Amino acid sequence: MAILLEWNSDYELGVPAMDADHRDLMDMCNLFLEKVQAQTPPTQLADSLDRLILRTRAHFLAEERMLDRHGYPALVVHKAEHERLIREAEALSNGLRTDQGEKDLDSIIAETSDFLRSWLLEHIRNNDRPYKPFLRSLN
Repeated sequence: MAILLEWNSDYELGVPAMDADHRDLMDMCNLFLEKVQAQTPPTQLADSLDRLILRTRAHFLAEERMLDRHGYPALVVHKAEHERLIREAEALSNGLRTDQGEKDLDSIIAETSDFLRSWLLEHIRNNDRPYKPFLRSLN
């Protein structure tokens, strides 16, 4: 059984648009994990991951614009982390589309599943949470 992500108040930033995006991204991660559990073909998994990447790009852009408007001092570092995550997700998507034999495919699917389980929650905890007090200080 797939280990799905669960939303809880620890992930809330108090920025309604960002919190809604994070919940949506979590739902998309869970959809991918459910497809893995259902043994969906790799190209369909890659399509699902590509939709998640596209949605994540839009979220990252909105988040970066918000932080830029408010003069967030760590924006350059934050953007670099966004770019790193997108590159990693795209590499995993490409791996799902490349026929490398069953064993390699299984490891790519496992790596992608682990990446999705960790990247969103770790990113919120380690990269987004620091801007929460900054934004609150502006009020």
